[in-house]
Order: sequence, then structure tokens, then C-alpha cells
Amino acid sequence: MKHAPGWILSAFIFCFLLPVATKAQTEDTLFLLAAKESRIQAQAWIDFLQRYELPVEHYVLSELDLVKNHDFIVITGGLDETGCQELLKGVIGDAEVASLQSEGAKKMFLKENVWKPGQKVLVFAGSDAAAAAAARSESRETWMELLQEWFDLDEVPGGLRAY
Repeated sequence: MKHAPGWILSAFIFCFLLPVATKAQTEDTLFLLAAKESRIQAQAWIDFLQRYELPVEHYVLSELDLVKNHDFIVITGGLDETGCQELLKGVIGDAEVASLQSEGAKKMFLKENVWKPGQKVLVFAGSDAAAAAAARSESRETWMELLQEWFDLDEVPGGLRAY
């Protein structure tokens, strides 16, 4: 047989390229880990990111094990939300969590290599869900630059500046 039928070549390409495409898709996804109220407060932000074709998968705090091995993670929550304080202590540390105890306290944090090498974890934390949302809103320029870098969003006309 001089030439392999076209379907054999197609099957070969499909079998070897599908795993590569799936891995690339996973690495181009932002994983959001949030308590219920913080997740609700983040919906407009999630919608905004998805309009720019940035895939966002969201999980509740108890699903940490499903998220922690990914490259790009956002954690958002208030210390008063169930499970959030404990998670934040493990990610940003006791001293930073203590700095968020007073009413209205809020801050954005960027941590790297939390659960695996090369990982980026962006944290919007506050004394409550509203303060965590305010941390996101008030650090807009910083997280926009980070997301543009992580996901090559500079190709979008105007980038993420419209948020």
C-alpha cells in the first residue's frame, strides 16, 4: 500500500493533538474559589471576563481539592464566611488574615507556588463579602494587568480597560 487512507492519518492526528488541546484549554482557564455570598458578588466580574472569552470555572470553598492543582486561581471571600478564614490563613498567612479583622478591612494579595510550582493565586479578601468585593474593585488596574499577562489578553482591542 503506497499511501495510507486519509482516515488513518486523521485518526492519528486526532489521537495525538486532542490531549494537547485539552491541556492548553485547562491552562487558559481561571479557577474561582469563593464562598456563596462572595460568589454572588463576583458575578458581574465573571460575566465581564467571559465577555472577553476568558473561561472562568467557579467552585465553592469546600471544593479546594478540585482547584488547587491548576495554574491560575482566584480566591474571594470575607472572613465572616464559612471556611474562608481557615483557607486564607493557609494562603496568605495568619498576620495578613489578622489585618483583615476590623470592619471594612480589605486587600488584594498575589501569591505564587501555593500548591504547585508556577502557580498564581490572586486573593480578594476582606472582613466580609462586601469588603472582599471592594478589594477587587479598588485593585482593578493591578488585576487587569495580571490577567492580561497570564492570558495574553493584550490582543483584545482595549484590553480589559472597559471594566
